[in-house]
Amino acid sequence: MLFYTKPVMSAEEFRLFQEFVADLFGIVIDEGRENYLVQKLLPRLEALRHGSFAEYYAHLKYAPNREEEHQRLISLITNNETYLFREESQLDIFAKVTLPALKEKCLQTGSRKIRIISAGCSSGEEGYTLAMILLESGLFLWDWDIAISGVDIDSQVLAKAELGVYSGRAFQTTPPHYIDRYFTKSSDGMQVRESLRRITRFSRGNLLNLENPFENETVDIIFCRNVLIYFSEETIGRIVAGFGRLLKRDGLLFLGHSESLARITTQFIPERHPGAIIYKKRD
Repeated sequence: MLFYTKPVMSAEEFRLFQEFVADLFGIVIDEGRENYLVQKLLPRLEALRHGSFAEYYAHLKYAPNREEEHQRLISLITNNETYLFREESQLDIFAKVTLPALKEKCLQTGSRKIRIISAGCSSGEEGYTLAMILLESGLFLWDWDIAISGVDIDSQVLAKAELGVYSGRAFQTTPPHYIDRYFTKSSDGMQVRESLRRITRFSRGNLLNLENPFENETVDIIFCRNVLIYFSEETIGRIVAGFGRLLKRDGLLFLGHSESLARITTQFIPERHPGAIIYKKRD
């Protein structure tokens, strides 16, 4: 009878994985998180029959199918847990303050286009939430051109976003009338209706070098909530500078409650609202 001995991660191997993940994804794995990383990676070592973390590292660096393994790696080391209508205070500001002001600005300039990015969109809950709020507002009826683009580096969660089927905890803070109006029952849960699909799209992208999902059009609003917590301050600066290049003058950036640009950049002005801070791009 054969017994499997779990590999032990050396300090040097931990450093190699730290550097690899930082270089490829911009994600920081803090010191002291060796056990966390070991538990995340062991299933892949067993599946690939690698006897050490050094062998798995070599696979990530040099194997012919290494890009496929990079996708599995990012799924393992990031927390993709999210749900619809997350962080209600920000969404309340978005619905009651941001959208009316955005409509007024569009009418003044003669534009009837709204472009929004959900950066680090995970399995799509944020993008569909924004779509529901936009439609429910009643501000952009008839001939408005609305598009929300969810972007994520993880192709596995993007497949779930495209499917648009949710259940259980995904609806933990969703008002019941939104469920009735924008979802239909399916064999695996509740599926988003076509009214949401018409104004949402999803694509793979790396925030370190984010391409504009709307080609040459500038963006009104970017949501990037509870994503920057994975990155170093230097990397956050790079990501936010990229957002600045995509946003219109006075474009808005929504971050998570625990995220701040205070020590990162002066490109954005914080606007304080009850229970939320929104960042506006400087002229």
